[in-house]
Amino acid sequence: METIREEKPNYVLKAIEGVLTPKNPWLSMLKKAIWIIVGLVILLSIIFQENMFSELSWSSQVMLIVLALVLTFTKNSMRVPSPFEIRFYNDYLVVFREKRYYGKLPRKEFNKFYYDEIEKIVHRTTTERISIYGTIEGIWYDYKKDGTLPDKPTYHKTTKGGFCYFDTSTDKEVDFVAEIEKHSPIKVVVENS
Repeated sequence: METIREEKPNYVLKAIEGVLTPKNPWLSMLKKAIWIIVGLVILLSIIFQENMFSELSWSSQVMLIVLALVLTFTKNSMRVPSPFEIRFYNDYLVVFREKRYYGKLPRKEFNKFYYDEIEKIVHRTTTERISIYGTIEGIWYDYKKDGTLPDKPTYHKTTKGGFCYFDTSTDKEVDFVAEIEKHSPIKVVVENS
């Protein structure tokens, strides 16, 4: 399996991040279905140059409007603890996630930043998020349905002007700013807005 050339890190910060996951997957599907119906009504109205909404019964109109509004403003996500690591080397750092879920799809991730190619690291205290901006080498492996990893990465690309972020709200014991500044030459910008 191809990975980032693995040399021994100077320091590994093991922490937990909060990952947004849907509370009720069926609610997400229902929201999509309702908005597809709304989109179809609008599209058909444009194509046939008639108000297709008025063709529905008044109870169907009310139900569609109420469902669209309620589902749009219903929060359907929660933060779930997910382990990750920041690996510090002489010239670079790697944000490593063994298994990070993106919807239903779990992925193994290596996000590598050379210190001299980091534009800035920002800790936004209001959102409790740290973002790393700069040139990023991303190597990702999408887990197969049987739980194994492919031999070659699903994604391997170096991007200038890229970024990687992680949530700090779940692991209150870790002072991420102090750890990053202690183990790398980068000064973290703290923003309170």
